[in-house]
Amino acid sequence: MRKKWTGIAGLLLAGLFAFGGCGKSGTALPHDNQIHPEFDRAYASELFYRNDLGTAAPDPCVIQITDKDSTEYGYYYLYGTSDPNMGFRAFRNKDLTGKWEDVTPEKNDLAFMPEAGHFAYNKGNFWAPEVIYDDLDGKYYMFYSGALVADRHRMLAVAVADEPYGPFVPAVSPSQTLFDNDDMVARMETMGVAVGTLDGKKIFNCIDASPYVSPQGDKYLYFVHEGTAYGRKSDIFAVQMENWTTPMMDTLTQLTKCGYYTVDEAFTDEDGSNVPNYEANNGVNEGPYMYQRQQADGSWKYYLTLSINGYMDKSYSVIQAIGDSPMGPFRKLTEKEGGLLISTDWERFDHVSGTGHHSFVTVDGEIYIVYHEHVARETGGLGERDVAVDRVVWTKNNAGVDVLYCNGPTWSLQPRIAKHSGFDNIAPAAKVKAKRGANVEALTDGMLSIYSENTFVKEFETDKTTTITLTFDDYREVSAVMLYNSKTFEKSFVEIQEIAFDCKDANGKAGTATIEHLAFDWDFYKMSAVNQMRPGGSAVAVFHPLLCKEIRITVEVPKTRPDELAIMDELGYFIEQTAVGISEIVVLGK
Repeated sequence: MRKKWTGIAGLLLAGLFAFGGCGKSGTALPHDNQIHPEFDRAYASELFYRNDLGTAAPDPCVIQITDKDSTEYGYYYLYGTSDPNMGFRAFRNKDLTGKWEDVTPEKNDLAFMPEAGHFAYNKGNFWAPEVIYDDLDGKYYMFYSGALVADRHRMLAVAVADEPYGPFVPAVSPSQTLFDNDDMVARMETMGVAVGTLDGKKIFNCIDASPYVSPQGDKYLYFVHEGTAYGRKSDIFAVQMENWTTPMMDTLTQLTKCGYYTVDEAFTDEDGSNVPNYEANNGVNEGPYMYQRQQADGSWKYYLTLSINGYMDKSYSVIQAIGDSPMGPFRKLTEKEGGLLISTDWERFDHVSGTGHHSFVTVDGEIYIVYHEHVARETGGLGERDVAVDRVVWTKNNAGVDVLYCNGPTWSLQPRIAKHSGFDNIAPAAKVKAKRGANVEALTDGMLSIYSENTFVKEFETDKTTTITLTFDDYREVSAVMLYNSKTFEKSFVEIQEIAFDCKDANGKAGTATIEHLAFDWDFYKMSAVNQMRPGGSAVAVFHPLLCKEIRITVEVPKTRPDELAIMDELGYFIEQTAVGISEIVVLGK
């Protein structure tokens, strides 16, 4: 069925999904496959979201408003490098993945705009704001960078507000920066870190401040020494804070060093090999954001996440490093260990570009990464950067180490956050088996297979046509099914042969409903120039809610494929498909 989507309620009222019940021998189930090129690929926004971009806020920071006394309680607030010559806007929405509303017109002003006497007044470089709410004093603190000398010398400052929309005003004197230049120059030189010069004077350049409160309640600030401003490398530093305006300078610590896994310039991997170079030719470590995970023994591991490769590059990416304290030392994970958190797979993707500078938001125990990407998806560069959102899960890598894993970057339909849609992914609650195939557990492990070099995120794989069965303990209400295709073109399914639902109607009459030949949107999820996948895409079926006990999914290994999807060897000869992979199954229901 290929109809313009007008919303679940609209379709049901129009009778498009009228369904009389389950037939004993299988009744065709009316459904919508969400493939609507004639309507600019409209989709059921009640169930799904898609990173179509549209909000220009590079270097995004998102917080959820938890202060019940605030008029903005329940909103998500977004801040970014929105007006670099003037200050910062604030954006908001109530579901994180939907459209962002610019709060500026309603409040008649930017969230932060400096007045005369501010150290960066009329000099600009207002970059990368990060806001944190302090529930001890009920105030919002915004850390940001501004220029002492336009485009040549950047420093950090902090502003404070009673509400997330502002107005944010300097938390100390408007003319005062968070750090003293001469003091920082002396400290850097003592640590052996090169600084720059401006008009014969040594200067310390810093950007990308990120505040953090540890599980013990201690305050920290992470930031970047922007060495690229004077031909050096940019690295990440940290300082503990006495309060949000007073750094404890004796705690100043370097956390990363470009080109190396650790600040000590070397790392020995599992097989004993010395690995001095991690980020070859990369002169950027920036956009830090700290996360943490408690271990079984009660201790904590700290995850320093950061961006590499430069914001103009298509390969701008987020990686992760692990330490035993908020001040480190930290060791960057290798790519095989899962160090790459979100990326264009080293420019292999044609549908995303410049995926970096991020923050995390936790919603009902689920982690989401908010990041920016280039609007010019194929090329990147100096153009507009807009906000995108994807899910993040905890998993273990091949060495058994807990790592963050991102289901993205995606350009495909993804389930909306259950808290805001009212629909959960109930597939993990089912018992899953397959008549044939390997890695059955991967079908409901919550992870999409994305990156070419990742080996610990598995796909279900079969070498012959098989049926996958999901059985629930009791009847569950089901409204949609998503079957995520393989990341590998040669192992992708062309379509889903059949989905059968054992269900019952409102009168308790049992039967079976079926969907045959469920399509996959190849025009959207196949790269345009080569036979490669845009990973993260799924075959989708949306239908009138069913009370369902069992779902059987039949997927075939086709002997032949359409010419436009033909598999060829290195010499250009057509070859048969030998296996099919499925990355994940999502069942949206209640």
